Amino acid sequence: MKKNNTLKVLLITILVACLLTWILPITYYNGGLMTDSRYPTGLFDIFSYLSLTLYYFGSTAVYVLVVGAFYAIFEKTGVFRKVCDRIVKLFKGKEKIFFISVITLLVAIVAFCGFSYELIFVLPLLASIILLMGYDKLTVAMTLIGSAAIGVIGNLYSNAVVGTYISNISFEYNELILYKVIILVLGIALLVFNIFRHIKKYEELSNKDKSSLESESKELIAEKVEVKNKKGKVKASWPAIVIFDLILILMIIGAINFSGAFGIDIFETFHQSVMDFKIFEWPIFAKILGSSLQSSSLGNWTSVEFTSIMIIATIVLAIIYRIKINDIFTDYKDGAKKLAMPAFLIVLAYMSVVVTTNHPFLLTMLKPLLTITDGFNSVTLAISMFVTSIFKMEPYYIASSVLPYVTSIIEDTSVYSLIGFISQSMQGLSMLIAPTSIVLLGVISYLKIDYTKWIKTIWKFFGELLIVAFILFTIILLV
Repeated sequence: MKKNNTLKVLLITILVACLLTWILPITYYNGGLMTDSRYPTGLFDIFSYLSLTLYYFGSTAVYVLVVGAFYAIFEKTGVFRKVCDRIVKLFKGKEKIFFISVITLLVAIVAFCGFSYELIFVLPLLASIILLMGYDKLTVAMTLIGSAAIGVIGNLYSNAVVGTYISNISFEYNELILYKVIILVLGIALLVFNIFRHIKKYEELSNKDKSSLESESKELIAEKVEVKNKKGKVKASWPAIVIFDLILILMIIGAINFSGAFGIDIFETFHQSVMDFKIFEWPIFAKILGSSLQSSSLGNWTSVEFTSIMIIATIVLAIIYRIKINDIFTDYKDGAKKLAMPAFLIVLAYMSVVVTTNHPFLLTMLKPLLTITDGFNSVTLAISMFVTSIFKMEPYYIASSVLPYVTSIIEDTSVYSLIGFISQSMQGLSMLIAPTSIVLLGVISYLKIDYTKWIKTIWKFFGELLIVAFILFTIILLV
């Protein structure tokens, strides 16, 4: 347990959720607030919920494992390390530009696509680049987790985040967009500032301490590999680069909420026409692509479709760079193994959702806080949504468990967009420190950073972002 500090903290959090089911009666909203007797979690319930967690959220683990497998093959092409070396060389002496550019790009992707654990796709690449630049693992974690959190706090158009809150409380995508852009810009500035403050402390370490940290990081850096053709020449890099870029582009396009946020239905129309295309009354593309893709046009893709894309890309890479079949299976296993712990922790975190869904005690705990004042109160609402985010993690579960009751006691519809903004802000902030935060668990477990060490590093940024958020909430109310 000393070596698995993050796992210990996560297990304690799940245990707390189970214990609370023994203490608090269940309360849920169904046209009105319904309160019932206590419904405690039994010992055998825990094992049953483990099975339920795997059933409902196992695809998330598969996605993470496939990311590891993809990078194992990508590394075998020799292109992975070449790309890292070129980027490091390009930004030598321009590190501030690198961090500003990367963080801005990642924040923009999350703000439009709603990614969280999906960002793990860029984690091995980002880790190799930053470590080759001479920085430590905490710098990598701050960059990725911080960017994901900021993107959720100021989320603009994604169906996964703001779209979910809109479906539970009625408001428009463009409401409060100026304030969201402000918090995105300020969040980026604060993150860059905190990263360079951390880097300065790292550079002040003794050579002995730096050497120790660098030796721990070596296994995270892509190895140098050369793949040669029959003539003995090193194979071109561009096919692997194109394939990597295509995966990232398809993931971004696949998750942008074209129809709901922008009223663009071209992808849905095209998708339907492709699926309806028949040869001799036989829907050829619908049969080839499969039933799971029939209702998933670009703009509605999830990690399931992203997983399929990566598997196909991995096979194509192996064929182009003539990697032997036996090597493919070995590399696949080794690559998945590198991300096995992140996959395990991420899925385990979802057990908190299963427990609190089957034993809905949250409203019992939050009702006194939400009703401490009449009408809307940004502070009590923010605390309530932050607590909910720790146990529920994802917008769908956060919104459906608390917001129906919130809107029943707050009749002023003019503040609904602010309720949505506060909800996503608290969810984003929880991603920085909550022991159930799936992006946090995925990143720090891959980098082998203890949870307590992470908290000691990130708490100042968390506090600064929290202050900025509440200032904006106050301004919105005054305006």
